Amino acid sequence: MNPLELNKEFRKALEVAAEKIKSWIKLEELIRISSHIDADGIAAAGIICSALSRLGARYHLRIFRQLETEFIKSLAQEKQKSFIFSDFGSGQIEILSKVLPTEDIIILDHHQPLSPSPKHSNILEINPHLFGVDGSTEISGAGVCFLIAQTLDPQTNLNLLPLALVGALGDTQDKAKQHTLLGLNAKIAELGMKENLIQIEKDLYFPYSEMKPIQRVLMETTDPFLPDLTGNEEACVRFLGSIGIPLYVGDNWRTISDLSTEEKKNLTTQLTQLILSHDGTSEQASSLVSTHYKFLTETELYLKDGRTYAALINACGRTRNPGIGVAVCMGDRDVPYRRAQDLLIKYQETLNQFLENLKHPGTIRETDYLQYFYGGQLDETMVGRIATIALQTKIAKPTKPLIGFATSNDKNYKISARAQDALVKKGLHLAKALRKTISQLGLDTSEFLAGGHDAAAGTRIPISHDSLFIETLNKIIKEKITK
Repeated sequence: MNPLELNKEFRKALEVAAEKIKSWIKLEELIRISSHIDADGIAAAGIICSALSRLGARYHLRIFRQLETEFIKSLAQEKQKSFIFSDFGSGQIEILSKVLPTEDIIILDHHQPLSPSPKHSNILEINPHLFGVDGSTEISGAGVCFLIAQTLDPQTNLNLLPLALVGALGDTQDKAKQHTLLGLNAKIAELGMKENLIQIEKDLYFPYSEMKPIQRVLMETTDPFLPDLTGNEEACVRFLGSIGIPLYVGDNWRTISDLSTEEKKNLTTQLTQLILSHDGTSEQASSLVSTHYKFLTETELYLKDGRTYAALINACGRTRNPGIGVAVCMGDRDVPYRRAQDLLIKYQETLNQFLENLKHPGTIRETDYLQYFYGGQLDETMVGRIATIALQTKIAKPTKPLIGFATSNDKNYKISARAQDALVKKGLHLAKALRKTISQLGLDTSEFLAGGHDAAAGTRIPISHDSLFIETLNKIIKEKITK
C-alpha cells in the first residue's frame, strides 16, 4: 500500500530506517533525538517522539537552534549510540560522520544535502532531495518524520498527520496559488481528508482570524502587505467603518469568522482595490484568499487551524521554551497549552517592537546587491522571522536579500538570510551562497556551518568578520542574479 505514491527508492529507504529503529527498541537502547527549534522542528519532534512512545521506546529529546559542532562532539562522549536528527543534519553530515563513532545514525531532514547521493556508510540519510522530491517546497522535516511514523505503524500513527501539515505551514511551504500546499504535502493533506482528519477550505487569508478583532487582524497582516493598513490599527478601524463593516456584535469585538459571506466578499473587493491602487500585483491581491487546513480532531481554538498551530509552537521555540511546544504536539492540552498561548503573545510583542525600530532611517544598511541590519539585544532565535516580515511589509526592499545579524555570544554573530521568491527564480540560492561565502572567508566549515533553503538560510561568523562577510556575500549574490 502506497497512498502517498512515493517512489520505490524513497519507500525502501524509509523501510530500512524503520527496521533500524525497531532493532534499537528491541535491544532497549536509549535513542537520542535532536531537532530544530522552529515550528517544523518542534512538530517533527512531536511526531517522532509520539511514534517511539507508542512502541515503548526509551528516548531522550533535545531541541537546538542549530546543530553545532560543539554539541555533536559532546554526543560522542555519551554512552548511548543510537541517534536521530530531525529537521537538520544533512548540512552537518560530514562532521556527524567523523565525530560520532557509531553506525546507528538516522537523519530525517528536508534541507539541501551536501551531496546528491548518500556516501557515508555510518549514516542513513532520509532526505527528499535524494529521491527526486524538492524539500524546499514539497515536504517539510515534520513531513519526513510522518513518513517514518507511517512506515513504523501506518494505522496507529495516522493521527499524527496534522502535525506534518503544521511543519509545512510553519516553514511557509504553501507556495502554490492562494497559499496552497503542493507536492508530497498536498498528498498528505489529501490523505488527511480521506481519513476525516482535516478539512480544506477557501477563505480570507488572515492570521488568528477566529480569535482577534477584525481591525487587529488587518493591522498584523504582512503577507500580502496592505498599504496604509499594515501596522496601523487606527487606519484599519477607519477603513472598516468606511466600507460598512461593524466592529462590534453586542459588547464584543467581531472577528473575521463572525463576518457574513457578503461582508467577506465586500472586504475582499475593497482590499483588492487598495492593493492594486498602490501598484500591487493581481497575484498579491489574489493571495487575500487562502487555502485553510482545519484539523477536525482538535477542539482547542489555537489548534484548529494549521497556520495558527504553527505560530503557537514556533513562539515556544523562539522564546526558548521548545519543550512546551513539543508537549502540545504530543497532546498535552493542560498547562503547556495555556503557557504556549502566553508565549505567543510575548513573542508577537517583541517582534512588533523591533519592527518599529527597524523603520528608523539608517537601521537597515545597503550594498549594491543586499541589505542588512544588526539585531542588538534581539534574541538570535527571532532574527530570521524579523527579516521575513521586514521584506513582506516592505520595511526592507523586497528587491534585495535581507541579512540579519544577532549576537550569539562574545565571539560570534548568528546570521539569518531571507530573500523573496523573485530572486530565487533569478538563480539565487541563499544556503549555497552562504556556504560559498564561509569557504571564501577561509573559515572552518565544520565549525561555521551554513544551511537552509534557497529563500531562507543561516550560518555563524566571527564578530570580527562582519564587514568582510557582507562584502564577499554581495559579490557572490551579484554573480548569481546578474548571469
